[in-house]
Amino acid sequence: MPDDILDALIVGSGFCGLAIAVAAARRGLRVRCVGDGQAGASLANFGQLHSGAVYAPVLPSLSEACWRERSRWYDLTRPVRIGAATGLALFHSADAVDRYLKAWNRIGITASEAAPVASGSLPPPAAAFRIPDYSVNLPALHTSLVTLAHTAGVPPVLRREVTLRRDPASSLVSLAQNAPRAAPRARMLVLAAGAGTPRLLARAGIRNTLRTRRIAWGRQAGTRVRSLTYWLDGDLLALSPDLGGTRVGLPAVNGRYATAEEEHARLQTALDLRGVQRPDRDLSLLWGTVCEPASPEADPSSLVVDLRKPPIGWTSAANLLVALPGKWTTAWHCADQVVDALV
Repeated sequence: MPDDILDALIVGSGFCGLAIAVAAARRGLRVRCVGDGQAGASLANFGQLHSGAVYAPVLPSLSEACWRERSRWYDLTRPVRIGAATGLALFHSADAVDRYLKAWNRIGITASEAAPVASGSLPPPAAAFRIPDYSVNLPALHTSLVTLAHTAGVPPVLRREVTLRRDPASSLVSLAQNAPRAAPRARMLVLAAGAGTPRLLARAGIRNTLRTRRIAWGRQAGTRVRSLTYWLDGDLLALSPDLGGTRVGLPAVNGRYATAEEEHARLQTALDLRGVQRPDRDLSLLWGTVCEPASPEADPSSLVVDLRKPPIGWTSAANLLVALPGKWTTAWHCADQVVDALV
């Protein structure tokens, strides 16, 4: 292979793209990331290093992957942790506890019972457990991951807008030359662009079975909870400390979020019920975007699609892999799968 040809050019420089670059470089591959430099959806999300405890009964494969992979983040996340080193899992009803305990025990997730404490107008939780989840400063974590990539020998991210082009005759995918400086040549392309993945594929004429959806969450400035906290029954509220405030989340109702006004009211009601102090500034509503497989049979922990042998619903491409971790916690798992496909 000529010296100026990379083994893989990774489209995306978020958590997944950088994790792939580090894992590939550690296996002796020549790689580089390319991207527009804009913060992806993960950088604007909650910032939780998941143990898998929250998903254990409902998404066991995602839970197992989080539990297995989380330790690979420790050196990077410990310096940028926000709040306590453990989170809280709370239950309104004792009826919901047993299935979580069984799932935690099956996977091996360590959880210790804690004393329930009343908050607001709600009665004390029927049960409370300390779980090994905590919040992190995501921009600081991303900076640390960039440094790790540099240490592993990965060149700096090539900053440019990316448009993919697929040649119908050869099915080879390339980067459109819409920048003054041409992208480096590579044997393979790896698309790890998070929520931007379906758009890039569609513009290249590549059919896929991915979907995006918007998620609503809030931020209460001036009020900061000490621990990452989940209610695992009832309204399923999540509270996550961040710098100078608290991030607040509720799951969608029947898979859908409503209008901004309705979602704001849902979040504020959940906070009021728990007596979370309201500072002078109001709760801010924010919208994020997630990308996920449309098929319910897909592994929620990580999706790696090798378009040299495309699955049903995907267009073939002679030199393209698509990578999508279920959570940023599982990005190393996704990276391992990509590197295995490259070598």
